Amino acid sequence: SENFRSSYYGTLGVSSVAVVKPPSSLDVLFKAEILDVVKLKSICLQHPLTTFHRPLVWKTILGVSPTANNEATRIYVKEQRKQQLEDLKRCLKFVSREPAGTTPSPEEFSLLYLIEKNRLLVSKRAEHTDLCAIAKPFIKLFPADEDAYWLFSSFAAMWETEMESSDLKTKFVFCLKNADRELHDYLLYTNALNNLPFFKWFNQCFSDLLPEMHLESVWDKVIAGSSIVLVYVAVALIVDQKQYLMAVKSKDGMYEILQNIPIGAFMDIVTRGIRDWSVSGYCGPP
Repeated sequence: SENFRSSYYGTLGVSSVAVVKPPSSLDVLFKAEILDVVKLKSICLQHPLTTFHRPLVWKTILGVSPTANNEATRIYVKEQRKQQLEDLKRCLKFVSREPAGTTPSPEEFSLLYLIEKNRLLVSKRAEHTDLCAIAKPFIKLFPADEDAYWLFSSFAAMWETEMESSDLKTKFVFCLKNADRELHDYLLYTNALNNLPFFKWFNQCFSDLLPEMHLESVWDKVIAGSSIVLVYVAVALIVDQKQYLMAVKSKDGMYEILQNIPIGAFMDIVTRGIRDWSVSGYCGPP
């Protein structure tokens, strides 16, 4: 599947990130009767994951699949998850008076999540928009509806808590100032720091910015407990676009630049961001 994916990206003129095969310890962990979530997180933080291992690692860390490592338990839990999802869909049908679509959509997942959390009637439009953006990659990456939805639900709940407890926006401004004082001061002088979509990126966990093939490697670290990696990716992205940003003075012009970054540029940006994060002291187990 990795060869197919690499070939597909090659037809688009895009180089995919080289994925290093995980250490043998990951395969050893998968043979244990009970999967060790702490060790899985540690491996995610220290090594890239292959597309083969990623689904089970994500589902285990996020609590969608049981840690009991046997097929019968997994099948039982998967069936229960499927029934729970059908219950939520019936609730949505009752509330909206419209039948659910035959294929899942980010909008549907967002509404299902708000019903699940008893927040449908009090939610704001901005929250719905952010949830839709986060749902989209899960729908594309996981063919089974129940896998896609419950991974999205667990991730969204985790991310809401993370955004309440960790001030990523302040850390981003601080790290940008340390990385490139000239660019930081220019964005501050033009009042761009408070008006460009930097903060939206964090609210949506970069789901509406990074191409999926690069988003996966960043989310490996986030799911394992290190949200600070997003700060370093954001700084790497802004610094990469420095010459273009400093050539314009209007916020609209800067916004246009950030909305039209060539897809081929993201491999170096994400690689640099993860590298800077890994040497920053934030790379240890959560």
